[in-house]
Amino acid sequence: MKRILIFCLAIVLFSSLAHGKFLIEAKGGYFLPSDKNFKEVYDGGKYTEWISYGGEIGITLGQGVGLWAGGSYFNKKGKLTLTEEETTLQITPVYGGIKFRSTKSNVSPYLGVGVGYFQYKEENRLGKISKADIGYIGQAGFIIRAGVIIIDFQASYSYCKVKPVDVEANLGGFQAGIGLGFEF
Repeated sequence: MKRILIFCLAIVLFSSLAHGKFLIEAKGGYFLPSDKNFKEVYDGGKYTEWISYGGEIGITLGQGVGLWAGGSYFNKKGKLTLTEEETTLQITPVYGGIKFRSTKSNVSPYLGVGVGYFQYKEENRLGKISKADIGYIGQAGFIIRAGVIIIDFQASYSYCKVKPVDVEANLGGFQAGIGLGFEF
């Protein structure tokens, strides 16, 4: 998986040298999982947000069409529903796709769609579970440019069903956040 990510990064970097617009950013935000089981175990059934961290790279190929790739990291502690013992969850999606962006001003709205590889790990006294699968992601937002510095206000929705044991779970959900980076 690391080799694929490094290969994709190299393609984006070399393509940006030929076409010009390369973007790199670090981002943070909130993640609201879609799956009710995650909400029950990790938030006591409430709809509280989870903090997420990540980053993205992208290249504009021309006339507002571009490619992007990125990843996020979510980590949460909770209590098992029956025994109340501590459990931890990690969800790490890596994704990429195509983005359509208005490039006519310093405020650029965009829409993006893509696919992702979602890795899920859960650990508690009963054992460890690890599963990964392919899912989908859609993004919407706008970028504010000041020279080479950008601020990215972003919202996305992802969907990835896995069945690690007897219970099927959706690793995706709604995510909103802000990114800070450079475009040159």
